[in-house]
Amino acid sequence: MYLADYHMHSKYSFDGSEELDTICQTAIRRGLSEIAITDHMDIYTGLPYDEQMNFEVPGGEQYHMDVSGLYAGLVQMKEKYAGQLKVRVGAELGQPQVNPEAAALFIRDYGDVLDFVIGSIHNMEKDLDVYYYDFTKIDVAKMYDHYVDWLLKLSEMGDFDVMGHLTYPLRYITGKHKIRVDLRRYDDKIEEILRLTAQNGRAIEINTSGLYGALRDTMPPLCYVKRYRELGGEYITLGSDAHSADALGRGIDSGMEMLLEAGFSYFTFYKERHPLQFKII
Repeated sequence: MYLADYHMHSKYSFDGSEELDTICQTAIRRGLSEIAITDHMDIYTGLPYDEQMNFEVPGGEQYHMDVSGLYAGLVQMKEKYAGQLKVRVGAELGQPQVNPEAAALFIRDYGDVLDFVIGSIHNMEKDLDVYYYDFTKIDVAKMYDHYVDWLLKLSEMGDFDVMGHLTYPLRYITGKHKIRVDLRRYDDKIEEILRLTAQNGRAIEINTSGLYGALRDTMPPLCYVKRYRELGGEYITLGSDAHSADALGRGIDSGMEMLLEAGFSYFTFYKERHPLQFKII
């Protein structure tokens, strides 16, 4: 079976830990045929482009993202493992709509090596990642509605190939804090997001990290994948969202089964920003 994991992070992400070489060797041992290493490129409000790679994480720690080192390393991995593993050069572009100029400059500078770009929402007001929210002290329904508004804005703009982990806050709201969210109240907005994504020829991602985490579900759940298909969506990628080698490839086989259940017979991978499809059965 041809297995492709299209969402993972290396030591070049502020929350990653693995060497590129370790990721590739682990992928080969686990029977993966293709991977896309998609380290974070979060975009920050008000920061000029040349400062986007230097930022402060909550707690006051300063972090520098060595983007040029990352992409030089990925080009080396492509060459080193040719014939054993297809290595795609990816990026997870976080909330590009807050600073479109910086996002566009990033794509300009690295577009010649990029195969694949995920568009995601991690951070909202004050550039704070949803991970840091205390959901026991806020109106969760209102906050989630606000998150969906950000997704809608992302779907209307941005240079990216796939919309990543559509239900990201549930990883913490439901997974960590065990607070249930009635997703039906957001149906109209989600419908528009999925329609625009399909209409613009973009993919959605089945992020499998929730299957082996506290959430116990994919992001997004099956109902959204089915609706994307009904709205004419053609492209689906599968990603473990691994931040360490032990999580690499987890849940990809389950994601393939979900694709079939949703009415897809192909999954999608990318080369030089162009979608290609591989038949599941």
